[in-house]
Amino acid sequence: MAYLPPGLEAWLVTAYEDVEFVLRDPRFRKSIDEAMPLFAAQSGGGAGASRGSLLYNNMANNDPPVHTRLRKPLNAMFTSRSVAGRRDGVRRAALETLAKVAGAESFDLVQDFAFPFSISVISRTLGVPDSDRGTFNGWVQTITGDAPPEVLRRDAGLMVEYLRGLIRDRRDGAGAPGAADDVLTQLATSLAEDEAVAQAYALLAAGYETTANLIVTGFLTLADHPEQLARLWADPGLVPDAVEEMLRHQSPFNLSLYRYVTEPVELNGVLIPRGAIVFLAFAAANRDECRFPEPDAFDITQPRRDHLAFGGGIHNCIGKHLARMEAEVAFETLIERCPGLTVLTPDEEFDWKASPTFRGLRTLRVGPGPASAGWEREQ
Repeated sequence: MAYLPPGLEAWLVTAYEDVEFVLRDPRFRKSIDEAMPLFAAQSGGGAGASRGSLLYNNMANNDPPVHTRLRKPLNAMFTSRSVAGRRDGVRRAALETLAKVAGAESFDLVQDFAFPFSISVISRTLGVPDSDRGTFNGWVQTITGDAPPEVLRRDAGLMVEYLRGLIRDRRDGAGAPGAADDVLTQLATSLAEDEAVAQAYALLAAGYETTANLIVTGFLTLADHPEQLARLWADPGLVPDAVEEMLRHQSPFNLSLYRYVTEPVELNGVLIPRGAIVFLAFAAANRDECRFPEPDAFDITQPRRDHLAFGGGIHNCIGKHLARMEAEVAFETLIERCPGLTVLTPDEEFDWKASPTFRGLRTLRVGPGPASAGWEREQ
């Protein structure tokens, strides 16, 4: 099921070949200023009005030259080499998070591990104060979910003011002895204030929601394939391949951000008219039987790496190296500390988020928790 913004009429592209085509064809364009009137016209004013916050004016919602200028200050901080240098810190974050449920008979994989861990990682990456890590998650859940327009506007406004404060603090302190050297500082010193706020939001929201969801749905899929779960827990060396197959099979970034058509385009025999809003169903494309034989099969020993979990073209996910590494560390830590981990929530109680963008569960009870043997005090 695809959840679109309330009231919006749009085209949904599902086939792998067609999604790849759209990702690279310049007639499918992104420009938030040009798109807002189209959203309003095709939703009776609702979607355009509710999504008019400056938060959306980021690199993910714009093509070059705006996209190029907004992304440039961040490129060096998200390379594979830069991300690899943070692995030890990410492992510490995983251990610290899991230590809080040491000795428990069960814990919530969503609320007790995946989200706190992922929020910790992206907060440290951006430079968000430790004391604020719990502040923004509720706002992000509202903004990326199916909340009423008035609630969306309220929480978007709170998020703007929160990020504006962080950006101003970084800008005012730049160059001083002991000044922070993090993503927020880079944004504050490279972009105009509103641009920096929008970029920070894009990195913050996408930087933890997708990875947390991948950890949860990835483990759930392993539990549905007990032989795969047993094999991975017996051989942690398979973790990178397992994460890759999870990315294809579970596609935590379910639906792309918008595109609009600048002229009529025929796509696989269907004419899409000028001005149409288009979304790409990455989850469907990654299960396209024309691309992937037995697409619903899940095999961690034979990952299909040509998936579209991170998009493609110029809008490929800037955080893909961090997301992969973070998911790998999460599963390595779970394997090490929770040898008998199983799903305890019954299938009929699964509560999936109604989000246009992200695919994830609100809660998932698992157990047993890590044994309490003093390791949690060593971190």
